[in-house]
Parts: sequence; C-alpha cells; structure tokens
Amino acid sequence: MSASAAKAGGTPGRGRLPRRSLHREAVEALGPRIVRGEIPEGSALPIESELGEELDVSRTVVREAVKVLAAKGLVATRPRTGTKVLPRSNWDVLDHDVLRWIVDSGPDKDFFEDLFEVRTIIEPQAAALAAERRTPREAAKLATLLEGVEAAGHDPRMHIETDLPLHAAILEASHNELLVRLSSTLGVALRAGRAVTTQVTEGMKLSIPLHHEAVTAIIDGEPQRARDAMHALIDNARQDMVVALADEAEARSAVR
Repeated sequence: MSASAAKAGGTPGRGRLPRRSLHREAVEALGPRIVRGEIPEGSALPIESELGEELDVSRTVVREAVKVLAAKGLVATRPRTGTKVLPRSNWDVLDHDVLRWIVDSGPDKDFFEDLFEVRTIIEPQAAALAAERRTPREAAKLATLLEGVEAAGHDPRMHIETDLPLHAAILEASHNELLVRLSSTLGVALRAGRAVTTQVTEGMKLSIPLHHEAVTAIIDGEPQRARDAMHALIDNARQDMVVALADEAEARSAVR
C-alpha cells in the first residue's frame, strides 16, 4: 500500500475501515473532550494536520468530523481564526450525541434540574392525554410494561431497563406526534437520571406504587388522576436525585 493510500484511511492497519467509521471515531474522540472542558470554551482546535496526526486519520476525516461538531453547535470555523470551541449556550443539547456526552461526563446538578423541569412540563400532560386517547392495544401494552417494572423490584439495573420503555409507551399513547418524537431524546436523559436515582433505595420503594397509580389511571381513562400520579412520580424522582447528589458530594469530600 502506498503512503498516500494509507493516509487516505488512516494508518495501513486501519486502512480497511470505511472513512465514515474513521470520521465517527474522530467525532467521538473530540466531542466528549469539548463537553468535559478539556478543550475549553473559546480555545482553538489544533490545525487539521496536527489533529490528523493525533487521531491517526487523514485531514479529510478531520474536516468531516469538525463539520459534524459544528452542526451540533460545539465549534465554529472562521477564516483566519480557525476552529474554536463555542460556549455551552450554543450546543444542541437535544442532539443525542451531545446529550450522551453531557451525561457521560458525570452527574451535573444544573443539568438534572433542567431535566426535571422538562419532565414536569411534559410528562403529566402526556399521561393525561394518554388516558384520553390510549387504544385497547396500548392499554394492554402499558399493563404488560407495568408488570415488568413491578417484577424488577428494587434491582437498579432491571428497574432502568423496564422503566424506560414504560415512559416511552406513555408518550406514544398520547398520540401527539411531537411528544412521540421526544421519547428517544428524553430516554437518553432519563437513563442517566435513573442511574443516579436508583441509588436511593427508599425512593425506589415509593417509585413502584407511583408507577402503578399512573399507569392504572391511564388504563382506566382518568386524565386528572393520571396527571396527578405522574406529578407525584416525578417529584419522588427529583427528591431521590437531591439525596443521591448530596451523598455523592459527601463521598467526594471524604476522599479529599
């Protein structure tokens, strides 16, 4: 293989990878570093040739990766000044990758407060709409998913795996196209939230009957009852988040 052919796809050992895979790798190498603040706001990314050497990819791959990051609002490229990291206020936090990188960067109190505000705005009304609009088939699906949540008990991993499909099904049963589209985006944030809140055992004990009340209200076709139950469920999760984050802060302080 010639040097130019090898460079087109990276090193000779990686030359068989499609360029799309390489550009995805480059995005995944740079995006989390920006979100974690390792490449601070306002700072310039290295020039294409330097990034190419660091990531072991061609300049073309670097250019494509930077375009992806720019589309997500993380960076902007300007003539003469190069590519600079933008403030968080520019980031597309509803983009799945950006949301995942924020979540993976560690518990963020402000992020979770925003999440619970959004949940409070969306989910109680979605539950009320689902109570009005769910079909018999959707009611049966919700009943089955609820059984899964109840069977998972207080096992944190199983609770997460059974709880998220249930919340997505409630949004789907609202028969509001925009709410349905939000389910996958909210799912990323909800998974992160559940990973923290399921550390609070007492909260999980309350969560199961609250899920039962919300879902049975939807199945029974009682919108106000469904709305109130979902409010209670979210409030319980919010309290668990406060406790979990406080416990984590205390643990970090003890280590220091």
